[in-house]
Amino acid sequence: MQRFEQKTALVTGAGTGIGQAIAVRLAQEGAKVLVVGRTEKTLQETTALHPNIAYAVADIEKDDDVQKIVQQLNQKYGGLDILINNAGWAPVTPISQVKIEEYDKVFGINVRALVNLTLQCLPMLKARKGNIINMSSAICRNHLPNMSMYAGTKAAVEIFTKIWAKELGADGVRVNSISVGPIETPIYDKTDLSNDGIQDHIDRIRKTIPLGAFGKSEDVANVTAFLASDEARFITGSDYSVDGGFGA
Repeated sequence: MQRFEQKTALVTGAGTGIGQAIAVRLAQEGAKVLVVGRTEKTLQETTALHPNIAYAVADIEKDDDVQKIVQQLNQKYGGLDILINNAGWAPVTPISQVKIEEYDKVFGINVRALVNLTLQCLPMLKARKGNIINMSSAICRNHLPNMSMYAGTKAAVEIFTKIWAKELGADGVRVNSISVGPIETPIYDKTDLSNDGIQDHIDRIRKTIPLGAFGKSEDVANVTAFLASDEARFITGSDYSVDGGFGA
């Protein structure tokens, strides 16, 4: 079934993991997808997975780069139907050790950049009665220690989602969010999340998941595709949990 024929999607943070899985799923169902990230190598790996995927190397924290993304969408596709705000950063730091520079960085990536990109894309989304899907986190409900900065950004994203849905409904633009729980992604291979080592940290999280296992990136992509489709045409201002019960 080609639910997204003649649709264009923008997916940020799409070089690996969840963003990559979302891009592939939308492309498989007919969408023309522009993926955005900072590393050309990983973006090329994503585009190699489906011919409907193109990429733009960009830092969404930079206003000039955001303008270039919008220009590429207009020039290459003539507009935008689906915006997936997936890019983010998740520091794990107890409040007693947080540096203000870390606060600035996580809110810069997870909040300011998301807002700026959304603002720049809004004219295109309104023109096509498109929709926005913001990635939140189950940590907003399962309050893990040492993640207050990250959880704070995602709480902001959830509030944005609900208010934007009310503001943009008259324009035919739907806005929803997905609260992502423990998902197997490459971030766990790159981040030292605890002094006891990464495996101990992963094991501790797994014990808090009612379904007893980490999810897959495809689990998030499945829900994203549903929310982006016409099957969800009467859903806006909602948050969907994909977390195995982690945030219940």
